[in-house]
Amino acid sequence: MTTTSPTTFDSGPLTRGQRRIALTAVGGYFVDGYDLLVLGGALLAIKPELGLSAGQVGMLTAAAFVGMAVGSPISGPLTDRFGRKPIFFTAMVLFVVGSALTLAVPSLAPLIALRFVIGLAIGADMPPSAALIAEFIPSQRRGTFTGLGGVAWMLGGVLAIGVTLAIYTAFGNEDHWRWVLATGAIPALVLLFLRHKTPESPHWLESRGRHQDAVAAWQYAQGSEPDTAPGHRPVSAAAPTPLRALFRRPFGWLMLCICVFWGFNNLYGSAILLYQPTLITRIVTPKTYTALLFTGATLLIAGVVGTIVCLYLIESLGRRFVALGCLTLLIIACLLIYFGIGVAALVLVAFGAAIAVINGGTSIAFYAWAPELFPTAIRGRAVGLANMIGKAGSVLGTLALPTLYESVGNTIFMIIAVAAAINLAVVFLLAPETKGRSLDDLARGVTRFGHRR
Repeated sequence: MTTTSPTTFDSGPLTRGQRRIALTAVGGYFVDGYDLLVLGGALLAIKPELGLSAGQVGMLTAAAFVGMAVGSPISGPLTDRFGRKPIFFTAMVLFVVGSALTLAVPSLAPLIALRFVIGLAIGADMPPSAALIAEFIPSQRRGTFTGLGGVAWMLGGVLAIGVTLAIYTAFGNEDHWRWVLATGAIPALVLLFLRHKTPESPHWLESRGRHQDAVAAWQYAQGSEPDTAPGHRPVSAAAPTPLRALFRRPFGWLMLCICVFWGFNNLYGSAILLYQPTLITRIVTPKTYTALLFTGATLLIAGVVGTIVCLYLIESLGRRFVALGCLTLLIIACLLIYFGIGVAALVLVAFGAAIAVINGGTSIAFYAWAPELFPTAIRGRAVGLANMIGKAGSVLGTLALPTLYESVGNTIFMIIAVAAAINLAVVFLLAPETKGRSLDDLARGVTRFGHRR
């Protein structure tokens, strides 16, 4: 059986159809950011109402991350086997159901169960979303659009803080945290409506030998007529790639690099973002509303500035430059928080820098790198596995931070600085540059250590 070279799908100008497809995929990151930050605000009311201990708070916050860690590795193989679109749609249906049911939770146990289901949906959404963005967007703009996941995540978080403040201001904290959590179903419903017309990936279709379907999907994205389809070079359909290929040359080192990078980023990043309102009340001000306002402001201002700068740099200077530069800035920010305790302005600026780096830099680098480093046949599984490791880091960070902060106090920021330094060393030694290269070229390319793929 023959199919066609997918090279054509990486070239040409960016069209309105490609933008629309990419934005529906990026919407999953928006929902993820909304969900995490809406829980951060809801915790301010959940903890006193349910009388939660530090350990119980850790279990509640970690539940969604456990779900993500389970959902991603399940979704990855399904995405490679059945296509991007079915998993892309089903994951968001599951999120809507889980969010809506939080209105009826009577106690901690069912709330933890629903948080797990919501996390399962978010984790399942990432492999198909990352693959669709990488496989529809031209190579010269891929870094920008994959990086928009960080922008969407941040905007979702800002909206969550705004909604939380509005509900608490209008009705008070008591018993209204259920409504706060359930609002996550609203953006997810909008996203479901937008996703129902998304076509299957032409890269995936061609890898399955479905040439005519691949051309039709390409034409939909291009907005072109059937007789305007570009010429294709017939090649043999790709043979199935076993999962074990991810752990052997040439992909083994790449898998190690991306898993360590994303695992550490989530280990400290998710904990900082989720507990930022709580940390601010302890370090700077005890006022709940002030802490929430500052959290929203740092996400909006620092996050926007960091993201805009990094979206430009990721296409001009590359993924490695952004990742290494932002990890260096994160180390400096953590040291400033540790040594600047007692100087409120310095601590607040350092928190803003940390948020800008996590949302605007390291996350954008991962969103670009993960789908680019692996070929179509194993892209979903690679992204799913990397995301599983990342969410495992989130679980560990969110479980450990409340108890660890009680034990060591602000020394926690020195620990985060050390973890970021280890991450920086791994990226420096192992990460290749992928800027401006087509997926087909990357599949034939050379790893950081010069092994042919």
